[in-house]
Amino acid sequence: MERKWLILTSVSLGSLMATLDGSIINIALPAMQSEFQIDLTTIEWVVVAYLLVVGSLLLPCGRLGEVQTFKRVYLVGFAVFTLASVCCGASPNELWLVAFRVIQGVGAAMIMAMGPAIVARTFPASERGRALGLNGISVSIGLSLGPALGGILTQVATWRAIFLINAPIGLLAILWANRILPAETPGTGQAFDLKGAALSGIALFALLLALSDGQQWGWSSPAIIGLLIAFLVLGGAFIVVERGSIQPMIDLALFRIRPFTAGLASVVVAFAGLFTATFLLPFLLQQGSGFSPIEAGLLLTPVPITMALVAPLSGAASDRFGPRTLASAGMAVMVVALLSLTLLPVTFALPDLIWRLMLLGLGQGLFMSPNSSAVLGSVPRSRVGTASGTLAQMRVNGQALGIALSGAIVATRLPIHLAELGAGAPSAAVRSAALAGAIHDAFLVAAVVCSLGIVTSLVRGSSRPGQTEPAAPARA
Repeated sequence: MERKWLILTSVSLGSLMATLDGSIINIALPAMQSEFQIDLTTIEWVVVAYLLVVGSLLLPCGRLGEVQTFKRVYLVGFAVFTLASVCCGASPNELWLVAFRVIQGVGAAMIMAMGPAIVARTFPASERGRALGLNGISVSIGLSLGPALGGILTQVATWRAIFLINAPIGLLAILWANRILPAETPGTGQAFDLKGAALSGIALFALLLALSDGQQWGWSSPAIIGLLIAFLVLGGAFIVVERGSIQPMIDLALFRIRPFTAGLASVVVAFAGLFTATFLLPFLLQQGSGFSPIEAGLLLTPVPITMALVAPLSGAASDRFGPRTLASAGMAVMVVALLSLTLLPVTFALPDLIWRLMLLGLGQGLFMSPNSSAVLGSVPRSRVGTASGTLAQMRVNGQALGIALSGAIVATRLPIHLAELGAGAPSAAVRSAALAGAIHDAFLVAAVVCSLGIVTSLVRGSSRPGQTEPAAPARA
């Protein structure tokens, strides 16, 4: 096997661990809540703290890889992630657990930011889409395996096992990455923009916290308004600092590259649409249709399974035909899938749900690899780390946006549907129908949002497979 494919196995292992850790945790939250005797609002921070840290650090970690080498940041990320996982599993109370999850998020951000960058630097443009598609299999496996594996480990052993299992896997991943990733020399004269990293990290933290808790705290509450103002002020300060920096954390001139900017916009709306569905469907299945948590988790697996099957084929096709048509077609299929979910009745036959979820997975699988390949291939090789971190950052932003938008729509529309269906105390059937109606409204809005992604994918330009790497853009 050629060395580049061995390198891909290391990146795929990192993608699997980072994705699995994000999807495995939710099923174990009730067990953690029971052991620590705390309320739901507190235990949610086990998830929220991790996501906020990852979302705040992806962009700085991408630049750090360009300064300190991708291999070094990747190995340090694995070490931090693995050690923090062990500490999470040994946490004596919820405060220590949240603290160790924060540290775990630091390691995960390093892994997630470096993975696509390593692939982009290892594979030529003619094979990049195929490699990213194969790496997408690991992401899909992590998404689909997480809920089932988390349930098994929590039931057979304890919730602590979902963290402790990372220890042997992480050690193996560190040893393998250290052996197989090529040695690199840090960039001569490269410096890390600490001021820019701090401004971007705090600004993104404020934005993601506002999106995550806006529904719970109230979108017009002083806390949420303050967070959004902080994001705008700090974001503006970040732009000013970057424009005046000799070695900025992110060269703003990259956003003049149309495939780069269009690809980032596309990934935000694509993941907003995907996570609208994956966030709301468990409520529809459990509270609306009466499925158990394990049954609901299994019913959602057609999405990642279809993604795993389609992504490598789509990536390979984009190497041959270019990413524009495939990415745009993928967005269009997602729109159709979300519209079809608005027609799913409360009582449905399983095939009616499965084909809709497969269609959603087909759209995301068609879109993901070509779009990533186009973004990473559009920037100079010296800026691949920054592009990789930015791409990962936009995925997280899209996830947060989808969850926040869908939660707000359901909360707003549910009382309206309850009023329309009947006065007085609603029956269980009425509540289920009203919930389904509100969720269908959210799916409709998500379809409209995803339709914008068709436009952004089409305007990226008609880049051809095998094109040469672009020259460094002029400074902004």
